[in-house]
This record gives sequence, structure tokens and C-alpha cells, in this order.
Amino acid sequence: MRTFRAGKLLMLCLVTALVATGCRGCLKDSPLGRWFGKSPDSVSGPGGLESSVLPEPIRGQTPQEIPELKRIYFEFDSAELLEPAKEQLRENAQWLKANPGVHVQIEGHCDERGTPEYNYALGQRRADAARMFLVREGVEPGRLHTISYGAERPDDPGHDEMAWAKNRRVQFLVYGGQ
Repeated sequence: MRTFRAGKLLMLCLVTALVATGCRGCLKDSPLGRWFGKSPDSVSGPGGLESSVLPEPIRGQTPQEIPELKRIYFEFDSAELLEPAKEQLRENAQWLKANPGVHVQIEGHCDERGTPEYNYALGQRRADAARMFLVREGVEPGRLHTISYGAERPDDPGHDEMAWAKNRRVQFLVYGGQ
């Protein structure tokens, strides 16, 4: 009886540790992974829309930022799309629909405040919010690929509100012909 209780306690500790650390890869093919619905090849964004992995033909290519797809910006500690960002995303969606041969990497960025883990998660929420908006505007989801860089790639290296405002952004890099 005592061994059974110890086993239950050990299993409870293991599940708690896996959930607390967010270890997607650890759950990959285990029964727990299937129970929690985790797959290492997809990340569910807001509303359950899957963020796709870059397709094989464009892996290894270098994407480029182009003037037609403009960046959007966010308030501190937020992934909510502001009205100016929505307007810019509508324009970006029109360009994307007119150029169906391109794939886009949607990069989420943060300012330097916050832990690296928090900033990566916030950057991903920002990229996912932009992606969801573009999909609702009629852009094919399979062409839109998200990634978060957290605070690792600041646009402005300064340490003041002006710099931080520039760094709280989503930018769009293009793969393929235009």
C-alpha cells in the first residue's frame, strides 16, 4: 500500500513538473503528451489557429524586409492590436493577397524589460495576434509563419521609453518572389 502511494506521489510530482516547465518536447510522444494535446511541430495560437513551420522549399533562404509590409507596434506588456496596427495590417493583407507567391515570417519583438522567458512568450503572442488578423482578412494561413525573438533583436539599443516603444513591434519578412 505504501509503495502504491509513493508511486502516485511520484507521478503527481512528474506531471506537475512537466506542466510547470512547459516542456513540449518532453511530452512529444508520451501518453501525457497526447492527453495534453501537445505536438512539437505546431504551436496553437489565439483561437486555436496553428502556426506553421517553414516549408521545405524556403528553409535556408534568407527572408527580407520590404517597404510594402510595414511594421506594427504595441503598448507596454501587451499583445493587443491597436487601431493604427489594425489599419496597417489591413494594408499588409491587401499586398499579401495581391502577391500569392510569397511566404511571410512574422516576427514578434519586445523591449528589454521582463525576463527572457516572459519576453519570448509575449513576442509570440504579438506575432500570433498579427497572424490571426491577417488570416481573418483573407490571407492563406499556410503562407504565414510566426517566430518570437523576445528582446534579443532590438531595433533601437537605447534604454529609454523612445527606444522601448520602437522595440515593441511585429515585423514582416518575405520569402519568395514578389
